[in-house]
Amino acid sequence: MHRNPFMPLYAKCNAGNSKEKLANLPDFPYILDIELTNLCNFRCLMCPTGNRSQRREQGFMSEEIFARILEEIRGRNVGLRFIRWGEPLMHPKLLAFLRLAKSDGHLLHINTNGSHLTESMADQLLAVPIDSLKFSVQGVERDGYRNMRNIDFFDTLLEKAAMIYAKRGAATAPFLQISTTITYESEAMQQAFLERVKPICDAVNIGATSFDALDLKAVRLTPSEFEMLKKLIHDESVTKVHPECPEVFDKLSVNWDGTVSACCMDSDKLMTVGDLATESLQAIWRGEILDHHRRLLADMRHDELPLCRHCYDTHNLFVKFEAS
Repeated sequence: MHRNPFMPLYAKCNAGNSKEKLANLPDFPYILDIELTNLCNFRCLMCPTGNRSQRREQGFMSEEIFARILEEIRGRNVGLRFIRWGEPLMHPKLLAFLRLAKSDGHLLHINTNGSHLTESMADQLLAVPIDSLKFSVQGVERDGYRNMRNIDFFDTLLEKAAMIYAKRGAATAPFLQISTTITYESEAMQQAFLERVKPICDAVNIGATSFDALDLKAVRLTPSEFEMLKKLIHDESVTKVHPECPEVFDKLSVNWDGTVSACCMDSDKLMTVGDLATESLQAIWRGEILDHHRRLLADMRHDELPLCRHCYDTHNLFVKFEAS
């Protein structure tokens, strides 16, 4: 059976409530979410990168910044997740970065839209080896995917997932996941999707598509895309309750340019807490800015922070499958 090697770290992140976490803050984050780039080749309606509402500069993480991260976390039990606001497989140094991090013994996870995953790259990822790989889908069938992501790639994506699943075979890594979010899809459609993808992965997540942080005034879409997005937002029927924060007590998010955010969902530097050009991760983790955020969130004062006021708990919306 393949188990997610990140689960011990996630268990630490999920232990206790915010007040307990504040009182027992770890010396260093358990997980670093690293944004190798905020560029993406897809134009997903719900994503600030895809709908071009993201205002910050775009680029790729330099070798210098990545080396600085590795130097500081050397010897620490830190999980590295290559996720956030771009497609990590687009980074020209991705494989070199992964090999360096693995040589230091770190757990490695990647989120991908799958478009840059060739057979050759799959072989090289397996050879590193990375510990966890998640395919990001949208919807549960071809039409829904195409409408939301502006590309007819649903079937090809699942073929790529099946390809690396077959290549991995009985090897212990990576743990392979398929994750999607939905808007209108029925329970019957969700079940059909589950049955289709169960044979090609170790776990499946189905959740609700979030539109909460979108700025409709900033998106750059065609008129038909814009009308579709407005309708989806109008029809959204999610009960919105602010969560116990899973970010500021356990994790840090590093942008491609070396700036550091309090939250992995911060697409436009609304909650920047430091910069690796002038500070260490340790100093940022124990700094006054992040401490201020923690105290507000421990008191559930989400509305006093620009990003957190749009953050809601959707965990109860997820359908999960894990192979046994």
